[in-house]
Formats: sequence, structure tokens, C-alpha cells
Amino acid sequence: MKFMIVNAFGRSNRGDSVLLDECIHEIRARYPDAKIAGAVFEGIADAAAVHPKVAWSERIGNTGGGGVVNRLKSIIYLLAAWLSPYLPFLGLEKLLPPAQRETLAAIRDADVVISAPGGYIHDTNFAYFIALLHVHLGTLYKKTVILAPQSVGPIERPLSRAVARHVLGKVPFLCARESYSYDFLAHELKLPEKQIFRTGDSAFWNDRVEDDAELVDGIYRQIGVDPAKPIFGMTVVNWSFPKSKEPRADYERYTDAVARAADHMSETHGLTPVIFNQVSEDLPTAYDVQKKAKHPVVIDAVSREPDILRALIRRSSVFLGTRFHSCIFAMMAGRPTFAIAYLPKTEYIMNDLKLSHRHTPIDKIDYAYLTERVSTDYADLAASEAEIQNAVKVYQTNFTRLQDILAKIGSSK
Repeated sequence: MKFMIVNAFGRSNRGDSVLLDECIHEIRARYPDAKIAGAVFEGIADAAAVHPKVAWSERIGNTGGGGVVNRLKSIIYLLAAWLSPYLPFLGLEKLLPPAQRETLAAIRDADVVISAPGGYIHDTNFAYFIALLHVHLGTLYKKTVILAPQSVGPIERPLSRAVARHVLGKVPFLCARESYSYDFLAHELKLPEKQIFRTGDSAFWNDRVEDDAELVDGIYRQIGVDPAKPIFGMTVVNWSFPKSKEPRADYERYTDAVARAADHMSETHGLTPVIFNQVSEDLPTAYDVQKKAKHPVVIDAVSREPDILRALIRRSSVFLGTRFHSCIFAMMAGRPTFAIAYLPKTEYIMNDLKLSHRHTPIDKIDYAYLTERVSTDYADLAASEAEIQNAVKVYQTNFTRLQDILAKIGSSK
């Protein structure tokens, strides 16, 4: 069996890294002898270093830069790939850069094409059409296509909806990782419900973590933290507030709230605030929080592999996360977690976990409630940890995982 994973981001976002790792793990768990290829948006060498047995290539449409010229080049690449199945005798794939030509060949050669878990199908930018094209190529070449657990919607523009309905309507396995995405596929796009599967986020089934306690202690000492003392773990996001009329003011309110929460836990409970690095692009925001805080805030600026990052996060006594997969890392370890929702997935997945009282929107942060919640968690760690552990266990029981979908491939054929 030959698999091709498309629409993977790369390894610079450790949440995406875990989802890609889990996708490969679940394929091999079901099909041990499978040949796997994958296309990433960036970081082919980094992906190959972690998964050397996977044949890596580049996302179709990449140009290496912005501007009008690069946008035109991207459109040419996308059109060449799209028309290749219809007009194979023209050799249009020769217009693609070599690494993108490999992607098209891998899709053509695969038995199963999987759109990587963790993606977003919503029409906020041009990447929307690039993602759908990779899915569409799988159906054009008559492969079994799986949209792995991810978010779909909202899709606002009529043209974008029509494209999504056309492309996704031909996909036999659509995995919606939140109730909203399921409802959007079934009721907004009106796709057949037999094609839609209510799945959980794949990160809830990935429990690989660094278990070398001395190594983890050493990292904490390197960043100036006593590993024996209680830690208030955090992640932030360098968010642009795209729907706000006053994005700069909203950004300042967000960083103010995180800094105040760090000060509160430091001053009231004696915890050491530590901001972890899930995505390096968020570091400027981490430093803004650090500057605003009255008490010391430690920043681990190193980009670490997911198993090490998870081991660091699990040492937190209480966790306040904006990057949602860092929240999943904390909850998988049973840490009391409060989430700041900057994308709908946070709200929807926390609601699926029956933890609707553990999140607040980034543009309207309820600071008083946030600090009350994390303080209460620390005051009664046993009860709050039990709540989180039970929520994760019930979630894993209630929702389907990617491996369950992979088991259906044979029967669909």
C-alpha cells in the first residue's frame, strides 16, 4: 500500500509536528509495510531527519517569496498540476520545480492520499485554494482520499463554497475534528453524511514524551529555572487580530492580560512563569509579555522536538495556553489547563471535552475569571487534575481516531 500525505506544514510548528508524527505512526500501525511519501510547506530536510524512511517533497504552489511575480508563478504551478491529469500528453508537470514535480508524481503513484491532520479549510487567504487543490488531485487521479481530522469552515465567499463543495464532495472520508466542522460539512456544504466522520484531534492519541528526567532537569537549569519549584507554564501567539477594528489595541490588551496572569501566579502562589516555544514566530510576543510583567518571566526560546517540549510542559503545576496544541500537551499530562482561544478550534474542542469553563476568547479576555480559574486550580490540584484526566479519557472514548478511518479503506474499495 502506498500513501501520500499532502498539506503538511512542516516541523517549525511543534503542534503540526505532532500531528504529522501521529499520522505516520497510525499509517504504519495499520499497514506496517506501507510506503509513505509526504509533501510539506517548508523544511524538507527537517522532516527527513525525523522520518528518513518517508519520501519528502514540496507543496505545489510554493515560490519562496511574496509579491505579484511570485503569486503569478504560484498560479502557473497550480494550473499546471491541475491540468496534468486532464492533458497528460502535454507534459505540463515540467513547468513545476523538481521538488513539486515529485509531489505530483507521488500523488499519481499512491493508493491513498491523506490531507494531513490539523489543517484548516477556510477561505481567509490564497492557501485555501492550494490546500483544496492537493485534495482534488487525489480524486482526479482516482485515489482513495482521506481528509484527516481537521477544521472546516467558516467559508464565507460563494465561489469558495462552490469550490469546497465540488472538491470535498468527491472525498469518501471527511474527518471533522470538532462539532462545528461536522455541522458545517453536513448542513452548510450539504455533503452526504455517510462521507463525514466525527473524529477527535489526533494529538489526543499521541503520548510520546521524553522520559529522561535528568535531561529535562538540565534544560530547566539552562534557562534559569529551578526544576524543583512549581511552574506556571504558558504559551502565547503572535496574533494579528485580523477581524478587529483596532488590532494593535487588542494585541496590547492580550499581552497585558497574560503578563498580569503571570504576575498574579508569581506573587500570590510563588510559581515561576515560563513561556514555552511551540512556534518560534511567537517569540516577539513572548518578549512583550516578559517586558510588561512586574515579576520575572522565563522564556525558553529554543525550538525543541515535540517529545521534549511535552516533557517540559508536563512539569507545569498549572498551564495557561494560547497555542492550542500546547494545551493538548498539558491536558494529556493531566495538568490543569486554561486556554485563550484565538481560533474557533479552541472553543469547539474544549467544549467537546466538556471543559467550556476553561477557555476565554483572545479578543475579549475575561481576566478576572482567568485568574480565578488558575488560582482555584492551584489551590486544589488533585481535583483539577482529576477533572482534566477524566475529560481526556472520555474524549478518547467518544471520538474516532485516524487509525479507525484507515481501517475502513479496504471495505470502501
